[in-house]
Amino acid sequence: MAKSTFCYLLILFFSLAGICARGQQLTFSPNCVEAYQSFMALRLDEGKRWLAKETSSNPKNMMPFILINYEDLVMLTLNENPAEYKLRKPQMERRLQLLEQSDKQSPNYLLMKGLLYFQWSLVQIKYAEYWNAVWDFRKSYLLFKENQKKFPSLTYNQVFIGLQEAVISTIPKGYKWATSILGLKGDMKQGIKRLRQYCVSNEVMFKEESQLYYIYLKNYLENDVEGATALIKTYKLDTKNNLLFTFMAANLSLNNKNAALAESILNNRNKVDGYMSFPMLDYELGDAKMKRLDYTAVTYFKRFVNTYKGNFYIKDAYLSLAYCSYLQGNMADAAHYKQLAKTKGKAESDADKQALKAAKKTTFPQKEILKARLLNDGGYHQEALKLLLQIPSTSLTGSDKLEYMYRIGRVYDDLEQDENALNYYRFTLNEGRTSTEYFAARAALQSGYIYEKRGEYAKALQFFQTVLDLDDHEYKNSLDQRAKSGINRIKGL
Repeated sequence: MAKSTFCYLLILFFSLAGICARGQQLTFSPNCVEAYQSFMALRLDEGKRWLAKETSSNPKNMMPFILINYEDLVMLTLNENPAEYKLRKPQMERRLQLLEQSDKQSPNYLLMKGLLYFQWSLVQIKYAEYWNAVWDFRKSYLLFKENQKKFPSLTYNQVFIGLQEAVISTIPKGYKWATSILGLKGDMKQGIKRLRQYCVSNEVMFKEESQLYYIYLKNYLENDVEGATALIKTYKLDTKNNLLFTFMAANLSLNNKNAALAESILNNRNKVDGYMSFPMLDYELGDAKMKRLDYTAVTYFKRFVNTYKGNFYIKDAYLSLAYCSYLQGNMADAAHYKQLAKTKGKAESDADKQALKAAKKTTFPQKEILKARLLNDGGYHQEALKLLLQIPSTSLTGSDKLEYMYRIGRVYDDLEQDENALNYYRFTLNEGRTSTEYFAARAALQSGYIYEKRGEYAKALQFFQTVLDLDDHEYKNSLDQRAKSGINRIKGL
C-alpha cells in the first residue's frame, strides 16, 4: 500500500473513532460529491483522498464511511476477485452498524441503507451468492420505497427506484412467482421515466449512475440503440477520463455491432497512473480487433486471462484465442486454447456458457461462416454478406446450415433489407425450434423487432411470445428478457 494512501486511511480511522462516540450527520458535502465522482471514474485512491479530507474538515459527517462502499462495489463487480470479496465482505455489516449511529431522521438515512443493500446485492450476484443477492435486493427495494413515502421530494430516491422498477418488470414469466412472494412490483415505463427525469435534473450526486442506468435501459429494454448511443454525446459523458464510461461506451458499441467505434474509444482512453486496474478493457479491445479479423487481438486476450482474477468471460476469452489460432491455420494452439476454454473459468455468463458448449464440440465451425459471424458482429456487414454468398449452401448440414441461414438473415436485417431478413429468419425458426442452439429464438426476436418497427404490433407480439415459448437453448434468460421488454413496450406496461 502506498504511503500516502495509508495516511488517508489513518485519517479515516481516527475520525471514525471520534464519530462513533458522537453519531452525527449524513450530508453530501462537496468533498463527498468529489469522492463519488472519483469512484465512478475508477480513480479509487483519489476518491479516498476526498473522503479523508471531508472527515478531517467535518468530523461530524458520517457520509464518508458509507460512500467508501463505492470502492468495494466497483472493485468487486468489475474485477471479480474472489480473494478480495472474502476480505471485503464483512465491511457490509460494519457499515450498516455505523449507519445506525447516524441521524435516523435524515432523508439520507434510509436512502443510504437501501443503497448498501442494493450495492451488495449486485456484488453477490457476481460471486454466485444468488439467494443472499435476492434478499438484499428486496431489502433495498423496500427501503427506497419507504424513504420515498417519508420524503417524496427527495429526488435521489428516483435513481434507484427507477432502475429497480424497470428491471423487475422484465423478469420472465417463469420467475414471476418469486417476485410475487418477495413483494416486488415493476413498471418499465415508469421506471425509465424516473431515470430520464433525474438525468436532466440539476442534481449532481448520483448523476453518473442515473446516466449509466438510463442509457443501458434505453438500449436493452426500449431497444433504442441509436437513442442510447446518442445520449453519450447528449450528456457529454467523458469516455476518455472516466473509465467506467469508457467501458460502457465500448461495451454498447460492441453489443450494437460497431467494433470500429469501440476500438477507437478504448485506444483513446486516459492511460495515466491513478486508475483502478481494469483487465476487462483488454478483453473488450481484443474483441473489437477480432471482429475485424485483426489477429493482434491475441495480445489483449492473453493479457486479460493473465491478469483477471475472476471467472466471468475467461472461457469466452480462451475460445476467442482458439478461434484466432484456428483462422490463422495454427491448429496446435487452437486445440490448446479450446481445451483451456473447457477447464478455466466458470460457465456463469451467457457468453461463457456458449463458449463452453462450443469448446466441447469435436470440430471447429466452418471457417467462412465463422469469419462472417465475426464481421457481422463487428458491423462489417457487406464483407460478411460477400463471404456468406460465396458458400454453397448444399455443402452445409446440421448446425452449420442453421447458422448459415440465420447469419444471412442477420446481415440482411442489419442492412435494413427487411423482407430478405424475414425470409431467412422464417427458415431458421422452422428448422431450429428443437435445437439447443440460440439461432431460432434470436430469429424470432429479430422478427419481432422488425414488425414492431413497422407498427405491425400483433405480429411483433406473436414473435416475442415465440421467444418465450422456446425452451432449452443458449442465451435463454437474456433473450427472454428482451422479448418480455418488447411485449411491455407494445402493451404500454
